[in-house]
Amino acid sequence: MSGVREALEALLDFKGNKIREFCLKRLESGRGAYDILEELNRGLEEIGRGYESKEFKRYFESDLIVSGANMKRAVELLRPHLGKEGEGKGRGRILLGTVKGDVHDIGKTVLSILLQSSGFEVVDLGVNVDAETFVKGVREHRPQLVGMSALLTSTAPYMEEVMRALKEAGLRERVKVIVGGRAVTEEFARQIGADAYGRDAVEGVRKCLELLGG
Repeated sequence: MSGVREALEALLDFKGNKIREFCLKRLESGRGAYDILEELNRGLEEIGRGYESKEFKRYFESDLIVSGANMKRAVELLRPHLGKEGEGKGRGRILLGTVKGDVHDIGKTVLSILLQSSGFEVVDLGVNVDAETFVKGVREHRPQLVGMSALLTSTAPYMEEVMRALKEAGLRERVKVIVGGRAVTEEFARQIGADAYGRDAVEGVRKCLELLGG
């Protein structure tokens, strides 16, 4: 539990100093960049649960903002090391977007950087992306993969709308679809017909590689 506490302290430091110390300390001890990000992801999940808890709200919108900014700092700091660990270039193209109604992009931003470090070409549609924009993006960019993210439980169901739109446009068979974000579960992913579910950004990269036979 001490690791999670350390991750929480680093993520919630509004000055941004502790996140640097956290990452450098682990790199110096021989920890890999992906392992460090997994540890920080566990901290983000804890903050997210505390934010959405109806019984005991431990974290607030300001905590989400601070932790998101620190997570991005960590990814930028670890980026050179991710490049060393991620092998292969030209893995494929992936279209990413946070679905309509949701403006959170922490997980998606981290995933985008990890995918690029692993040799993927990433087309990021941003946040609050509707089904029509996903369809247009598939037609225009011709990706092998489509990745959808949702942080809020109220917005996750919109992923099914995107799946339906891809089918109606005759594009579903052209792409593999991976979904993720704190509001999404593996069971939900199966229910809407997605090809894969990523619990966090690190697992998301692994699933993308599996989908393309990597």
